[in-house]
Parts: sequence; structure tokens; C-alpha cells
Amino acid sequence: MVEETIPGSNSQAHLSSDPACLAHRAPGAPAAQAASAQEGQSGETGQSSHLPKDNGHNHDSNHSNGDEGQVIIKADKVSFFYGQFQALKNISLDIMADEVTAFIGPSGCGKSTFLKLLNRMHDFVPGTRLAGEILIRGTSIYGPEADPVDIRRRVGMVFQRPNPFPKSIYDNICYGPRLVGVTKKSELDQVVERALKAAALWDDVKDKLGKSALDLSGGQQQRVC
Repeated sequence: MVEETIPGSNSQAHLSSDPACLAHRAPGAPAAQAASAQEGQSGETGQSSHLPKDNGHNHDSNHSNGDEGQVIIKADKVSFFYGQFQALKNISLDIMADEVTAFIGPSGCGKSTFLKLLNRMHDFVPGTRLAGEILIRGTSIYGPEADPVDIRRRVGMVFQRPNPFPKSIYDNICYGPRLVGVTKKSELDQVVERALKAAALWDDVKDKLGKSALDLSGGQQQRVC
């Protein structure tokens, strides 16, 4: 999923119905339902249930994982509040498997706010509130039974400005696998090579994996992250 800001505009925008701020899909994909990001409305707390655990299998990014044509992420009447300020209003849309979806619109229309809801990054912001429901593979990701840590392992977010850890390139890539218990060097080596090849970075850094990721160019840091 990609977010793009249209410079030079401060107007409110509709995420799927206003030409200034559209949820774009690959050709032939179904259009998103009407959704908007506006100020100053009220909402109700959405219902939630637990998120099923991932089966742990690795998926080859070059092959379909069997989800083609299915709704992977569904937003149902989502509104979001920072205290009394309403950042998102009544957003409903489906994000399909094996497609690229982009939210394009002016600064401040709610693109990043919505994206951060998909892995519960707003949990760390005091005074925020969600109304409506967000489902991944048919199951709501909000509620007392949901595991935010598991959700964030499965739903990643790469920001426009890269923030690699002050560690080596190798240790940046291995950070996640080590958190979930991968310790064997041969397995970590495979993870690093596979990840860097997928990011089209392997040939550039394969001989300097011990070098700090902070020494890479901005574009290279973004691919590491």
C-alpha cells in the first residue's frame, strides 16, 4: 500500500470519490466505496474480535498465495478521533489481495491516519478513539482479544523517511526474525539474502553487510527498512 501527498493543497478530500484524494487500484480492480476524511463529527465505538494467528509459512512474492481476488483488508464505517477532533469520517472500502492500492490526496486529509490504523500504531497516542471496524482476512483487529504485537508482525508500514536502526545492515534485517526466536546463523543468512534480493539491494550491499545501515543512501535505507 502506498501513500502519496499532492503538494500545494490544504482542502478536505474524499478518499474514494473526490479526484483530489482517491484510493487507486490496479487496472480492473473494483472501485473503493465512498469514504471521507473530515473534521468535527462524533462516532461510536466499533465491535471487535481476535485476529487469527499466521500459519508461519513463508510466501514467495513472485507467486500468488491463493488469495487472489479476495478481500484482505476491509474498513467498515471507520471514523477516528484525536480527542474531540475527528480525523476520519465513515470510511468504508475493500483492499484486495495481490493488488497495489494507493491513497493519494492533499496533506492533512487523513491518509497516514488511516494507514496507521491497519497495524494499531495509534494505540500509543493518548486520547484517540476508533468507531467502526477494520477486518483482516475477515476478522476484526480491534478489541480485548486482539494481540497488537501479532498484528504488527503481520502488517508492516514503511514511512517516506527511512529510520533504520543504528546497527549493521545485517542486524537491521535480522532484527525481526531474532525477535520471534530465529537464532541459527545459517537461517538468518538466508533471511538476509532473500530480503535484500527482494528489495533489489543484495548486489549493492552483499560485500558490506557489517557496515552501518546509516551509511547507506536515503533510497537504500528505505529499502532496508
